[in-house]
Amino acid sequence: MNKTRRIIALSVALSALLALTGCGGKAFEVELGWSDGTVPADGTTVAQREYDQSLFYRSDLDLALADPSVVWVEAEGAMYAYGTSSALSSRAIGVWRSEDGIHWDNYGVAFEPSRDSWGYDDVWAPEVIYDEENGLYYMTYSARNCNTLAAGGPYYANTYIGLAYSEHPAGPFVQWTGTNANGDAIGLGDPVFDPAKLTAMNGVACAEGTYARLRFLDSSYFMDEDGSLYLYLVRGNDRYGILDPTLSARFDPDKSEIYVVKCKDFASPDYSSLTQLTRIGYTTVDGDEVSDIDAERAADEEINEAPQMYRRGDTYYLLYSPGGTMSNLYSVAQAVGSSPMGPFTKLSKAEGGLVLAADMNWVQNAGPGHCFLTQLGDELFLFHHEGKERNAVKSRAFAYTRVGFLENDAGQTVMVANGPTSYSLQALPAVISGYKNIAPEAAVSAQGLAEGSDAGYLNDGFFASHLYGVVKEAEFSADDTAQITLTFDDWRSVRAIMLYNSIDYNKTFYQIARIALDVRTESGAEGVAYIDGAAFSFDDATRDASQSLMFAGSNLVAEFAEIQVKSITITFRVPTGRTTAAIGDIWVLGK
Repeated sequence: MNKTRRIIALSVALSALLALTGCGGKAFEVELGWSDGTVPADGTTVAQREYDQSLFYRSDLDLALADPSVVWVEAEGAMYAYGTSSALSSRAIGVWRSEDGIHWDNYGVAFEPSRDSWGYDDVWAPEVIYDEENGLYYMTYSARNCNTLAAGGPYYANTYIGLAYSEHPAGPFVQWTGTNANGDAIGLGDPVFDPAKLTAMNGVACAEGTYARLRFLDSSYFMDEDGSLYLYLVRGNDRYGILDPTLSARFDPDKSEIYVVKCKDFASPDYSSLTQLTRIGYTTVDGDEVSDIDAERAADEEINEAPQMYRRGDTYYLLYSPGGTMSNLYSVAQAVGSSPMGPFTKLSKAEGGLVLAADMNWVQNAGPGHCFLTQLGDELFLFHHEGKERNAVKSRAFAYTRVGFLENDAGQTVMVANGPTSYSLQALPAVISGYKNIAPEAAVSAQGLAEGSDAGYLNDGFFASHLYGVVKEAEFSADDTAQITLTFDDWRSVRAIMLYNSIDYNKTFYQIARIALDVRTESGAEGVAYIDGAAFSFDDATRDASQSLMFAGSNLVAEFAEIQVKSITITFRVPTGRTTAAIGDIWVLGK
């Protein structure tokens, strides 16, 4: 992107004033050259323009990839992505590599099962984890057994869990074979998690081979801080109609629910530890409290799938996707517990239970779910798929968003996502751009706040994606001019300011009267650089007027040449005819 125009505008203006004021540090005031982060073009919206890819990314849904898993390789400064790929006819797992978080280069096939393998069909939902102890990348995946019928194998035509490994994230990955820590010989014809070897479920003893026909999929490893290893997986519904009557009596063949098994190592499940973690329609496995999220999003297809575990302090967060993957309401929800083995309690919508979700009337996102969490530097990101068509899930594509933690009204710390976003620009991971959101490091004050609102909502790092949930917006009253000031302890290098609009269509702001920055030049002169009349773009990239619908993450971007900033003052008024307006969050990209 050509940034010459705005850089010259700032440099020339500052140079001219400095020539008049000299180097004595006298105050000056200069209009700041800036852009909205895009390259203007006649007849285009922000959603169609080129943009500054050194600072921002946009969920353009270019990569046709479902059930994504992403590994960050710090030594290369690159991410590797894996997932279910229809382009490979679900016979293999592809791998893509990106250094900029925007463009993903196809690195070909990472793993293709041998024709002699048990799992040669429907190779789905890979997850890759790096084991520092032995320097290997392990891939767990779901596949359908299609090769053991002639040999009399007991698992033909069902879905099970496989394991492959590689010395490099790009592969090639090789199916794990050998004798595991349980003393079991695992060959090409054996899944790594063998239901026939279950000795107990939820502590109840199993007869040998009793559960060989149970279907398992969507596997995910989690290594706890003490080095203990767990495998999360889904006991799937009877998709292929092969359960015998004794199993159908105990396990509803129409439901898919999440389990966990402790592992001795990646290839050695402790079968006696298999424990159920979710129960369709209820907040806990044993209780009677109804889950409002399941009732809304898993009523037609009774599914809890795509488990993902994360630990923060003493709390374990079990992320899962309710409902069918082709539903617009497919999403990411959370349950909390104090142990990786559970029990877990699903949170309600009001408690912040929906981490990532679309609503039925959305035209900008559909079915964002099946997530994978990746730490990129100091930031946590949630990679997921959603409907490539945006307003429906006919095919699936790859996207990602930041996540963090907030306290809900009940005092629980819950995971929160800044998204799903669509056409709006979002800040690239700081490990890629070199610039992070430094607004939370500033002291914030505001005048003109509506009664009951809080200036702390302005720089908490979160913008509301829904009219429900735990993220709050700072609201301002029409009775007074709103003025917000962010003040840093010291001078900071700043490249851009992002003002997130309200998710509530009736509380949006239209224009910011002034953004004034206290700045310092290289020669030490201090003054004010300002932007007047910056307008928020109400177009098909930010809202749907027919439904009075705001798109999550829509913002006003002011990007400029890097300058030294000590404080930022933002002034605006509530639009005429409104009693209130809200700002979702303020981001300052700096160092």
